[in-house]
Amino acid sequence: MRDIGILPANLAGIVLESCFYGTFLLLFISNVYFLAARGDSQTTRHNFTSLMFLGAAGLSLVITVHWVIVIYQAFFAFTYLDDKAAETTFYLDATHWTEIIKQTLLLTSILMGDSFVIYRLWIFWGRNRYIVILPIGSLIAVFVLGTLYVVSMWEPRLGGATTYTQPTFWVGASFGLSFLTTIYGTGLIAFRIVRTRTRTVMESPLMALLAILVESAALQTFWLTFVAIADFAGSYAGLIASDTLPVVIGISNLLIHTRVGLGWSQSSSKSQRSASTGKISIPLTSNSNRQDSQV
Repeated sequence: MRDIGILPANLAGIVLESCFYGTFLLLFISNVYFLAARGDSQTTRHNFTSLMFLGAAGLSLVITVHWVIVIYQAFFAFTYLDDKAAETTFYLDATHWTEIIKQTLLLTSILMGDSFVIYRLWIFWGRNRYIVILPIGSLIAVFVLGTLYVVSMWEPRLGGATTYTQPTFWVGASFGLSFLTTIYGTGLIAFRIVRTRTRTVMESPLMALLAILVESAALQTFWLTFVAIADFAGSYAGLIASDTLPVVIGISNLLIHTRVGLGWSQSSSKSQRSASTGKISIPLTSNSNRQDSQV
């Protein structure tokens, strides 16, 4: 993938991100409908003021601005610049204001995605604060390293530096820590789901696998892995992957809300009892007003 070229990579990233963004919008609108249609006015008001919905709304704003910046870059490069060399230089310039904003939004989406994984992990494990100490520490480190990287992009000496084919220590460390957070959270959430399902309900293996993949944010983990591998392989495929990472994080989290809105549950109504710890009831039906499971 080294010979893909930065201009074709950016065009492919625009197309892929736009397709994903359309899917994201459909999921977001569907979730707004599900929340508005569920229960009485008091329940609806609670749904729209819940922490997870406000987080999803904030993430949707980040994703939308990121997509707009990517579209603006394409129009600027292919409309106002004179030749291929100028277009290539523009996309390779890490200090251009559009690139700085785009990288800031990428960092913000990663931090929000990791926060959602940590919050769900905390809920699934009965609000056990010890289970989230490690990922919270990793989240703080990602914030610090990512901020240092974004600040460094303002330095004039980086003008014209390649953004994707020469990942800095800060970028590598940030992606590595975020990867560990998502792997840690996804693995423990999946383990909790499997153990709870085994004890409470028998269901289609396909539906069980689908629920595990959705609720553990496996899509987010997979795409972050793709970004890390492509970047450190020195491939411009990393550009495509990183440009689409914010919207993939959004889709991964909205799938969880959609699962709840459609009435999928982690078990049938017969299994609506607490997990083995007795601290949290994981299952959620479509008519439930509880918000702890809608994470």
